[in-house]
Amino acid sequence: MITDQTHAHPVDNAFDAFVTRINDHFSALTGPIFETNAAGMFDAYLDACEDPAERQKRTCSCCRQFIERFGGLVTVGDDGQLVPALWDIEDAPDPYRGALGALQRKVRRASITKPFLSSEAVFGKPEKGGWHHFAVKSGKIFAGNGLDNAFQAACARREAFDSVLRALDEYTPSTCATALRLLKDDSLANSEAALGQAQFLVDLHAARDAVDGQQAKDNIVYRMVATAPTGFCHPRSSMIATLLDDIAAGKSFEEAAASWAAKMHPLRYLRPQAAPTEGAIKAAEAAFEKLGAGTALQRRYGTMADILETIWQPGIQEKQEAKGGLFSSIIPKGVGAHAASMMAPATVMTLEKFRRTVLPTADKIEMAAPAGRTSFVALTSAVHADARPILQWDHDQKRNPVAWYIYHGGSSASDFNLSGSFYDVTAITAPPHAWLGQVHPQHGDGIVLLLKNARDLNKCGGHSAIFPSCLKGEFHGFRSTIEAYSKTNSLGGFGEDNVAGLLLSKGDQYQVTLRVTSGDQVSEYRLDRWD
Repeated sequence: MITDQTHAHPVDNAFDAFVTRINDHFSALTGPIFETNAAGMFDAYLDACEDPAERQKRTCSCCRQFIERFGGLVTVGDDGQLVPALWDIEDAPDPYRGALGALQRKVRRASITKPFLSSEAVFGKPEKGGWHHFAVKSGKIFAGNGLDNAFQAACARREAFDSVLRALDEYTPSTCATALRLLKDDSLANSEAALGQAQFLVDLHAARDAVDGQQAKDNIVYRMVATAPTGFCHPRSSMIATLLDDIAAGKSFEEAAASWAAKMHPLRYLRPQAAPTEGAIKAAEAAFEKLGAGTALQRRYGTMADILETIWQPGIQEKQEAKGGLFSSIIPKGVGAHAASMMAPATVMTLEKFRRTVLPTADKIEMAAPAGRTSFVALTSAVHADARPILQWDHDQKRNPVAWYIYHGGSSASDFNLSGSFYDVTAITAPPHAWLGQVHPQHGDGIVLLLKNARDLNKCGGHSAIFPSCLKGEFHGFRSTIEAYSKTNSLGGFGEDNVAGLLLSKGDQYQVTLRVTSGDQVSEYRLDRWD
């Protein structure tokens, strides 16, 4: 007979100590946790008890539900073997050592079915009817993205595991390593977008090959997929498949590079090529309502108040008081009248060296007018400061709704309201995705020279400048509708306070001349590359 009582006596010190040790162990877990197909767990727990009276004390519906639901949870060791998430303790009280061993054996012989995710704060019922039961506090409460619940998210990861396994079977370690080398060498356009995924595939092959047995290999893949970015886990439907297929087919580098460049074109990469269907629009409407993101797509031009970090800003020049008497303006013999104004030809250096050696003492920086079209960029932000974050680098705990846009093929200085031979640099900043310690290598590294009076006179062609490649994963399923919205809704806040400037990206070649004032000395520098 199963009762709601755990013990014949209200207090069982051995049982309470057992549950405490289980909680301590479970709360210390750091890696992903998985469900398994372990069965008959509660029977194993009871069968390990030979004393009929003690067995009856352990016969409890609350404890049965806990053990059957959570008793099979596991983590994966570095050797690919399953480790019981609850029962991997060494100092169980004597009355429960037999049960502990039986539960461990059951779990270690099981197979993973899917990741374990839960929005519950406590698993089980610690106390009911005055009696203590098996229960543990959750160390990882599933928060979700607002669209999928814990079960849906776990099932999605299970599908991702299958997708990764198929890719590993199709693409050999050598093929993946070649792709990684080409991407690391900057031999391919916009290589940062796929570099992380290529490294993930190489690491998966290496980790899988380091363990013995097919189940251990699968377990290792499960562990790595559980914590990987979602975009890494579907290689066959990702851009990297283009490169991997060409390498596997034995194509020349020139052929592979051309195919890659065509698909990575800024006007095609992650950009919908057709208008959304009526069904897609309705799905997007429902999703945005569920997410409370109705105002999130309303965007405006950014201002200096939106800049959260700067690498450099102009120094404050203190006005020197006039000193001396009637003849103080006369220059004594032997003192050069124009010593401070003597300038050498522009010094050619890398951007990294300029940042390291020149920027720390620079009081004022001016940028020479570029020849032809170049990488002028405008910054944007959210109209509503409390709108739901939609950008990959914007989070509830650390808000940063600033983005940017740049024209394919570049822009002229006049397109950005600039004229004359030199423009004042009002600040130097990293791209918004790199602010506040964020790391998003898929968007590349760079700096932006913000320029006085710069703003996009073409007003982004009447668009909102919302791009799928910058959106959080939960919005990717609606990117055709979002891009259609962006094309038919303009940015607000156009005016003299807009911030815009020149983007210098790592990996590009430059022809940028800067005139730098440090104290009363003026020098010119020509930046030709990043490093």
